[in-house]
Amino acid sequence: MSKNTTKSNQYEVYVKEEWCKGCRFCVEFCPQHILYETDETNSKGYHIVAMIDDGKCLGCEMCTMVCPEFAIHVVTNNEVGTQEEK
Repeated sequence: MSKNTTKSNQYEVYVKEEWCKGCRFCVEFCPQHILYETDETNSKGYHIVAMIDDGKCLGCEMCTMVCPEFAIHVVTNNEVGTQEEK
């Protein structure tokens, strides 16, 4: 399973590309407006999400809360070493 990881100064946003259905809920609800739908597609033909501005993520996890597919989550950089792809 492929995983898209984007780093910020304090946080990393993980997108499980194969789970993402391009619903754009995370894009619409991000209070910093730093997520966007890419031109890249997964094997199901859905466009995946990435971060525009990697320094503005607040770590609020709104993207995680609104994702109906559980395809996106945020961790602090000090937790990154303990993250494993599931």
